[in-house]
Amino acid sequence: MRILILLVVTVAIPACKQVECGEGTIERNGACEPADVTTNGAMCGPFTVLQGDRCVPMLDPTVCDPATTQATYDPDTGVYTCIGTGGGGCGAQLACAAPTTANHQTICGQIWDFETNTKFADAGATGAKCPTTPTAAGPCSLAISAYDAIAFGTNPSTATPLSVGSVYVDDCGRYRLADIDVNGVAGFVGLGFDDATGMGPTGTTVTVGVATPRSSMAATKDLEGFVVTQATTTKWATAGGPALAAGIYAPIYRQHKLGNGDPLAPQANVQVMKGATMVTANDFYFQAAETTRGMVDPLANVTGMNGTALVTNAALSDGNIWAGAGGLGANCQWETHSAASLPNIVFVQVYRKLNTFGQTCND
Repeated sequence: MRILILLVVTVAIPACKQVECGEGTIERNGACEPADVTTNGAMCGPFTVLQGDRCVPMLDPTVCDPATTQATYDPDTGVYTCIGTGGGGCGAQLACAAPTTANHQTICGQIWDFETNTKFADAGATGAKCPTTPTAAGPCSLAISAYDAIAFGTNPSTATPLSVGSVYVDDCGRYRLADIDVNGVAGFVGLGFDDATGMGPTGTTVTVGVATPRSSMAATKDLEGFVVTQATTTKWATAGGPALAAGIYAPIYRQHKLGNGDPLAPQANVQVMKGATMVTANDFYFQAAETTRGMVDPLANVTGMNGTALVTNAALSDGNIWAGAGGLGANCQWETHSAASLPNIVFVQVYRKLNTFGQTCND
């Protein structure tokens, strides 16, 4: 019996499991390995190869030239794109990456000549960044400051500029204000465009303001900036339009809802409205066939081909009720905005079409 038991034990020993693997591992060929390790090279996708337990690209990843571009990540596609930081000609897209710090916002866009309705750029511009010392004319003669738009619209003389990480302007008239500190800004960030030598009606431009919604840790792209010369405002007043001294609010009505067509196309046949009230004593329009913004027609009562009006006696206290009437297709309505006519300042506001409730605007 004793011999029989020893024989059974001896025979059974080779059948016992020699390796005990812990949780999350399995035994492969006498060794414990992670249970989720891929061992089949066929599991790797195209242009990748198995290295150890990982599928890696066969080719080196694209590397952006740090001197001329910035790697911009698109969270929707998971793709990094090299976007030019300057140079590349005026047709190149300017990098406009979102800040990574809370309560900061980046705003980028193109500066336009308000009267001629053309990009404000130097002759022969190449996309070169403006030098530290301002030039006598052109985009590089300008300074751009950021403000709490409500504070500025209430009292420009006491409004304090917001802290900005960096300001970029090039000879194409492209601009970028990076890492604007919007902490404490309630609703809108305003940008002021003026001469680097100081605010006022003389020089390259009178003081011009635009505004955009506050958006923390986001990049606001394609915000149009403008310059307006003193000669232009004098031309308006001489033709029976408003005087700069009283302040001018300039709404521009766009033909298309965003995504439906040329985002810069203007809309004719629109009348400025303050809520449900016409402001016929305070609105001025341009000649019907004019695509620029030079010749005011004191008899006109709707926008012409340039889609633009000039308004006086607008105030923030009116509320967010300024809009337009006319020029709308089915199921469309105009955005509403607050407005302000500030002494010696031209404040430009772009108006776009929206869907009416429960409907789709196809303009």
